[in-house]
Amino acid sequence: MLIAKAKNTAFWETVRTSDAYKPFRDELVKMWEAECGVPVPACRFSEFIIYNQTGSRKEYERSYFLRRRQMNVSALLSMIYPDDEQYLMYLVDVMWAILDEYVWVLPAHMPSFTENVVEHIDLFSSETGFTLSEIDYILGDRLPALIRSRIKTEVDRRIIQAYLNNTYWWDTGTNNWAAVCLNGVIGTILYQRPELLEQVMPRIEKTVSCFLSGFPEDGICLEGFGYWHYGFGFFTCLADMLYDFTNGRINWFKIPKVKAIAGFAQKMFLDGSVTVSFSDGGTSGSYHIGLLHYLKQKYPDAVTIPPREFSYTNDGCGRWCLHLRALLWFDESLAAMEPERDRTDYMEGAGWLIKVTPNYSFAAKGGTNGEPHNHNDLGAFLVVKDRKQILTDPGAGAYTREYFGKNRYADFRACSRSHCVPIINGKYQSDGHNRTAATMFEDGVFTVDFEKGYAIPELTSLRRTFRFAENTVVMKDEFVYDGTPESFVERFAATVKPEFTEDGIVLDSLLLRADSKAVQDITISEETYGTSLYYCIDYTLKPDARAFELNIEVQ
Repeated sequence: MLIAKAKNTAFWETVRTSDAYKPFRDELVKMWEAECGVPVPACRFSEFIIYNQTGSRKEYERSYFLRRRQMNVSALLSMIYPDDEQYLMYLVDVMWAILDEYVWVLPAHMPSFTENVVEHIDLFSSETGFTLSEIDYILGDRLPALIRSRIKTEVDRRIIQAYLNNTYWWDTGTNNWAAVCLNGVIGTILYQRPELLEQVMPRIEKTVSCFLSGFPEDGICLEGFGYWHYGFGFFTCLADMLYDFTNGRINWFKIPKVKAIAGFAQKMFLDGSVTVSFSDGGTSGSYHIGLLHYLKQKYPDAVTIPPREFSYTNDGCGRWCLHLRALLWFDESLAAMEPERDRTDYMEGAGWLIKVTPNYSFAAKGGTNGEPHNHNDLGAFLVVKDRKQILTDPGAGAYTREYFGKNRYADFRACSRSHCVPIINGKYQSDGHNRTAATMFEDGVFTVDFEKGYAIPELTSLRRTFRFAENTVVMKDEFVYDGTPESFVERFAATVKPEFTEDGIVLDSLLLRADSKAVQDITISEETYGTSLYYCIDYTLKPDARAFELNIEVQ
């Protein structure tokens, strides 16, 4: 039986009464009081069309995701408190509204705004079909017959038939889309039309192979920490369901790369909730408690559980798949571990180095400027002290049409101008799979060769090295240039206001000491992005300088 635990009344009795589940109950009641029990927001054409007109996503998505959070919360409370009819009554109203939606696809993913194309599969249509099917499966006859009939009809039309009659780019995708869409579609099939599984199995296997190929052998999620939860989290859900459904015949968990990917999350925590923010990651993050508990059981030697204060159970997009499994996969016997304050992780495939010490944390990267959710950031690094990124990689920008379009690298956060990398002849790094960096970690020294990041033929070599001491990171750049560069500026992006002193530049608990023999000028500028303020420290090198050294001292 699929997710037998969710069909077991004894399990929900435990959730309802056990102290171990009290944080989950309290969170759900708080969400109910904040967003449920009120009229379900309508799906409006005037909001739907805004993305096509302006590129803004927030107007339509605000109510779209609210409906899904309302569905999740009322469904879970219906399962925990089956005798309280208010939850079930509200749930069927929300389901009715979602079943009435013109399309389950987000406007940002619509194939057309002039033709009536509703049988299309994106991340969120697949999630919606899966959510409706799984809730229907768990609650069964507690749902009105008409609701159940409409679910069957709509998911068959919008998801199952759309999948059987079309192919999609994500069928061979190497990023989160492949896993999320596949989980939604195949999960829906398992609940609604399980007899179709063998027919589509070759297609499933191809998509899974493509998805896993998007990870280096070391298991790093190049898209960012949040996307590991999204893509690999949904992959884990599907792998778990297929394992159960086939009595272990389909077992993706025995694939070595899957084990490597499972150990990714714990590496991302640098200090408290501060995380590695490369690509479209965030400067702080949390781990999904159910997902890591499940993976810990699968790979006890490869997964550690960070402190619970850095965990979460749900997100703003109302992802039912993981919200339910926060309860199903939670294991109170798994104790969180105090974060290790002395570790070095070099991921050669990704070109990442992460170093956590008792006094500071550090991360740097090579890779390419053609990665999924790419930022032009070859050679970039960040330094963390006192639970704050001080020298920073700002992470994901605001999600708009332009951010995912041809003008992506005009965005401050996606462009190299927001990263701790040089600006040469007034040029920032260029994007593309051919813009690559070679890395090496040997004898405690991390080296990045990243001249290919710049569309400057005269720049024939650019090597950056990092050396580490108890309270110091020493960064050194050396380059070879055919002729004399128009300008060579070493940029460092910071989140705190710099102060000039006789010893150097102070950034809270960091002191920057530059090689004065190579420096012609130092300037500081400010950049505002949304509500965030960044300080850009620029060291302009002398025309004859071909090396620059910066001591980053932890005070």
